[in-house]
Amino acid sequence: MKRFEYAGLTKELHQRLTLEFDTLKDQYRRTLTKYVMQTKQCDRVQARKYCQRFDNVIKECSKLSPATLDDMREYITDGLANDLENYLLENYSARSGSRKPDTYKTNAGLTRELFLQYRKEIQELRAAYPNRYAEYIMEVKGCSKHQAQIIITAINTVYTELGILTPRKVIQLEGLLSRELFGKIAKYVFNKYEWPESLDSEVDRIYLEYRTKGDIGLNKESVKRTLFKAISMGL
Repeated sequence: MKRFEYAGLTKELHQRLTLEFDTLKDQYRRTLTKYVMQTKQCDRVQARKYCQRFDNVIKECSKLSPATLDDMREYITDGLANDLENYLLENYSARSGSRKPDTYKTNAGLTRELFLQYRKEIQELRAAYPNRYAEYIMEVKGCSKHQAQIIITAINTVYTELGILTPRKVIQLEGLLSRELFGKIAKYVFNKYEWPESLDSEVDRIYLEYRTKGDIGLNKESVKRTLFKAISMGL
Protein backbone atom coordinates (compact mmCIF):
# COMPACT_ATOMS: atom_id res chain seq x y z
CA MET A 1 0.00 0.00 0.00
CA LYS A 2 1.38 3.40 -1.01
CA ARG A 3 1.67 5.81 1.89
CA PHE A 4 4.03 8.42 0.46
CA GLU A 5 3.61 9.46 -3.16
CA TYR A 6 6.91 8.99 -5.01
CA ALA A 7 8.55 8.42 -1.58
CA GLY A 8 8.60 12.18 -1.03
CA LEU A 9 10.48 12.74 -4.30
CA THR A 10 9.47 14.09 -7.67
CA LYS A 11 7.94 11.59 -10.08
CA GLU A 12 11.01 11.78 -12.32
CA LEU A 13 13.49 11.13 -9.49
CA HIS A 14 11.44 8.25 -8.13
CA GLN A 15 11.18 6.69 -11.58
CA ARG A 16 14.96 6.92 -12.04
CA LEU A 17 15.53 5.37 -8.62
CA THR A 18 13.05 2.59 -9.33
CA LEU A 19 14.65 1.86 -12.69
CA GLU A 20 18.14 1.59 -11.20
CA PHE A 21 16.99 -0.74 -8.43
CA ASP A 22 15.02 -2.86 -10.92
CA THR A 23 18.24 -3.19 -12.92
CA LEU A 24 20.14 -4.15 -9.76
CA LYS A 25 17.53 -6.78 -8.87
CA ASP A 26 17.72 -8.23 -12.38
CA GLN A 27 21.51 -8.39 -12.14
CA TYR A 28 21.41 -10.13 -8.75
CA ARG A 29 18.13 -11.98 -9.22
CA ARG A 30 18.75 -14.64 -6.57
CA THR A 31 21.79 -13.21 -4.81
CA LEU A 32 20.87 -9.62 -3.92
CA THR A 33 20.94 -10.25 -0.16
CA LYS A 34 24.34 -11.89 -0.47
CA TYR A 35 25.58 -8.94 -2.56
CA VAL A 36 24.43 -6.49 0.12
CA MET A 37 26.16 -8.62 2.77
CA GLN A 38 29.39 -8.34 0.81
CA THR A 39 29.19 -4.61 0.09
CA LYS A 40 28.04 -3.65 3.58
CA GLN A 41 30.14 -6.30 5.32
CA CYS A 42 27.19 -7.34 7.45
CA ASP A 43 25.25 -10.49 8.32
CA ARG A 44 22.17 -11.77 6.49
CA VAL A 45 19.70 -10.27 8.96
CA GLN A 46 21.19 -6.80 8.60
CA ALA A 47 21.37 -7.17 4.82
CA ARG A 48 17.67 -7.99 4.69
CA LYS A 49 16.94 -4.87 6.74
CA TYR A 50 18.84 -2.79 4.19
CA CYS A 51 16.90 -4.40 1.33
CA GLN A 52 13.59 -3.80 3.12
CA ARG A 53 14.36 -0.12 3.65
CA PHE A 54 15.25 0.30 -0.01
CA ASP A 55 12.17 -1.64 -1.09
CA ASN A 56 9.91 0.53 1.09
CA VAL A 57 11.14 3.61 -0.78
CA ILE A 58 10.65 2.00 -4.17
CA LYS A 59 7.12 0.87 -3.24
CA GLU A 60 6.33 4.31 -1.78
CA CYS A 61 5.75 2.88 1.70
CA SER A 62 8.21 5.33 3.23
CA LYS A 63 9.92 8.59 2.31
CA LEU A 64 13.51 8.61 1.17
CA SER A 65 15.52 10.05 4.05
CA PRO A 66 19.08 11.41 3.92
CA ALA A 67 20.28 8.44 6.01
CA THR A 68 18.69 5.90 3.66
CA LEU A 69 20.14 7.71 0.64
CA ASP A 70 23.59 7.49 2.20
CA ASP A 71 23.14 3.71 2.54
CA MET A 72 21.90 3.48 -1.06
CA ARG A 73 24.89 5.19 -2.67
CA GLU A 74 26.76 1.95 -3.33
CA TYR A 75 23.87 0.67 -5.45
CA ILE A 76 22.93 3.65 -7.61
CA THR A 77 24.80 5.83 -10.09
CA ASP A 78 26.65 8.92 -8.90
CA GLY A 79 24.52 11.21 -11.04
CA LEU A 80 21.31 9.98 -9.46
CA ALA A 81 22.80 10.04 -5.95
CA ASN A 82 23.86 13.66 -6.36
CA ASP A 83 20.47 14.66 -7.79
CA LEU A 84 18.70 12.95 -4.90
CA GLU A 85 20.98 14.59 -2.33
CA ASN A 86 20.39 18.04 -3.80
CA TYR A 87 16.63 17.45 -3.80
CA LEU A 88 16.64 16.29 -0.17
CA LEU A 89 18.75 19.25 0.89
CA GLU A 90 16.07 21.53 -0.51
CA ASN A 91 12.94 19.60 0.38
CA TYR A 92 13.35 16.84 2.96
CA SER A 93 11.69 17.28 6.31
CA ALA A 94 10.76 14.74 8.96
CA ARG A 95 7.84 16.95 9.92
CA SER A 96 5.08 17.63 7.45
CA GLY A 97 4.99 21.21 6.32
CA SER A 98 8.36 22.29 7.67
CA ARG A 99 11.16 23.27 5.38
CA LYS A 100 14.75 24.25 5.86
CA PRO A 101 15.87 27.68 4.69
CA ASP A 102 18.24 28.14 1.79
CA THR A 103 20.88 29.33 4.24
CA TYR A 104 21.39 25.73 5.37
CA LYS A 105 23.96 25.20 2.61
CA THR A 106 25.81 28.41 3.42
CA ASN A 107 29.49 27.58 3.93
CA ALA A 108 28.59 23.98 3.00
CA GLY A 109 27.47 23.39 6.57
CA LEU A 110 30.85 24.40 8.00
CA THR A 111 31.81 27.42 10.05
CA ARG A 112 32.78 30.43 7.94
CA GLU A 113 36.41 30.08 9.04
CA LEU A 114 36.67 26.39 8.12
CA PHE A 115 34.91 26.94 4.81
CA LEU A 116 37.28 29.74 3.78
CA GLN A 117 40.28 27.60 4.72
CA TYR A 118 38.81 24.75 2.69
CA ARG A 119 38.35 26.95 -0.38
CA LYS A 120 41.88 28.31 -0.06
CA GLU A 121 43.45 24.85 0.04
CA ILE A 122 41.30 23.57 -2.84
CA GLN A 123 42.34 26.58 -4.93
CA GLU A 124 45.98 25.82 -4.16
CA LEU A 125 45.47 22.15 -5.04
CA ARG A 126 43.90 23.02 -8.39
CA ALA A 127 46.69 25.49 -9.16
CA ALA A 128 49.36 22.90 -8.33
CA TYR A 129 47.84 20.26 -10.63
CA PRO A 130 46.00 22.18 -13.36
CA ASN A 131 46.34 19.48 -16.02
CA ARG A 132 46.35 16.32 -13.93
CA TYR A 133 43.90 17.00 -11.13
CA ALA A 134 42.14 13.63 -11.43
CA GLU A 135 45.43 11.77 -11.84
CA TYR A 136 46.79 13.35 -8.65
CA ILE A 137 43.71 12.27 -6.71
CA MET A 138 44.07 8.74 -8.11
CA GLU A 139 47.66 8.64 -6.84
CA VAL A 140 46.86 10.01 -3.39
CA LYS A 141 43.73 7.93 -2.82
CA GLY A 142 44.89 4.84 -4.70
CA CYS A 143 41.60 4.77 -6.57
CA SER A 144 40.28 4.43 -10.11
CA LYS A 145 39.58 7.34 -12.44
CA HIS A 146 35.85 6.83 -11.90
CA GLN A 147 36.28 7.08 -8.12
CA ALA A 148 38.49 10.15 -8.56
CA GLN A 149 35.70 11.83 -10.52
CA ILE A 150 33.28 11.06 -7.67
CA ILE A 151 35.68 12.77 -5.25
CA ILE A 152 36.04 15.76 -7.58
CA THR A 153 32.24 16.08 -7.71
CA ALA A 154 32.14 16.04 -3.90
CA ILE A 155 34.90 18.66 -3.72
CA ASN A 156 33.08 20.93 -6.18
CA THR A 157 29.72 20.48 -4.46
CA VAL A 158 31.19 21.70 -1.18
CA TYR A 159 33.34 24.40 -2.80
CA THR A 160 30.35 25.97 -4.56
CA GLU A 161 28.02 25.53 -1.55
CA LEU A 162 25.64 23.38 -3.59
CA GLY A 163 25.60 20.82 -0.80
CA ILE A 164 26.85 20.29 2.72
CA LEU A 165 30.04 18.51 3.72
CA THR A 166 28.80 15.14 5.00
CA PRO A 167 30.82 12.49 6.88
CA ARG A 168 31.16 10.45 3.68
CA LYS A 169 32.58 13.46 1.82
CA VAL A 170 35.00 14.10 4.69
CA ILE A 171 36.42 10.60 4.28
CA GLN A 172 36.82 11.24 0.55
CA LEU A 173 38.87 14.38 1.31
CA GLU A 174 41.47 12.62 3.44
CA GLY A 175 44.95 13.17 2.01
CA LEU A 176 43.86 16.08 -0.17
CA LEU A 177 43.84 18.76 2.52
CA SER A 178 46.53 19.68 5.01
CA ARG A 179 46.58 17.43 8.05
CA GLU A 180 45.68 20.29 10.39
CA LEU A 181 42.68 21.48 8.37
CA PHE A 182 41.43 17.96 7.68
CA GLY A 183 41.55 17.16 11.39
CA LYS A 184 39.55 20.28 12.27
CA ILE A 185 36.95 19.66 9.55
CA ALA A 186 36.59 15.97 10.42
CA LYS A 187 36.04 16.71 14.11
CA TYR A 188 33.47 19.41 13.31
CA VAL A 189 31.48 17.33 10.80
CA PHE A 190 31.55 14.08 12.78
CA ASN A 191 30.22 15.91 15.82
CA LYS A 192 27.44 17.52 13.80
CA TYR A 193 26.07 14.77 11.56
CA GLU A 194 25.21 11.10 11.82
CA TRP A 195 26.82 8.60 9.46
CA PRO A 196 25.67 5.14 8.31
CA GLU A 197 27.04 2.10 10.13
CA SER A 198 29.08 1.17 7.07
CA LEU A 199 31.34 4.17 7.80
CA ASP A 200 31.88 3.40 11.50
CA SER A 201 35.36 1.91 11.13
CA GLU A 202 36.61 4.77 8.93
CA VAL A 203 35.20 7.42 11.27
CA ASP A 204 36.73 5.72 14.31
CA ARG A 205 40.10 5.48 12.55
CA ILE A 206 40.06 9.15 11.57
CA TYR A 207 39.06 10.23 15.07
CA LEU A 208 42.04 8.38 16.53
CA GLU A 209 44.51 9.35 13.81
CA TYR A 210 43.68 13.05 13.76
CA ARG A 211 42.76 13.60 17.39
CA THR A 212 44.32 16.61 19.10
CA LYS A 213 45.79 16.87 22.57
CA GLY A 214 43.04 16.68 25.16
CA ASP A 215 40.70 14.52 23.08
CA ILE A 216 39.52 11.46 24.94
CA GLY A 217 38.36 9.49 21.94
CA LEU A 218 35.08 8.91 20.20
CA ASN A 219 31.94 9.03 22.29
CA LYS A 220 29.19 7.72 20.06
CA GLU A 221 26.35 8.87 22.32
CA SER A 222 27.42 12.50 22.12
CA VAL A 223 28.84 12.38 18.59
CA LYS A 224 26.30 10.48 16.49
CA ARG A 225 23.39 12.78 15.88
CA THR A 226 20.67 12.69 13.30
CA LEU A 227 22.01 13.02 9.76
CA PHE A 228 20.68 16.20 8.19
CA LYS A 229 19.30 17.15 11.61
CA ALA A 230 18.96 20.76 10.58
CA ILE A 231 16.79 19.71 7.64
CA SER A 232 14.51 17.39 9.56
CA MET A 233 13.97 19.99 12.27
CA GLY A 234 13.38 22.74 9.75
CA LEU A 235 16.34 24.76 10.99
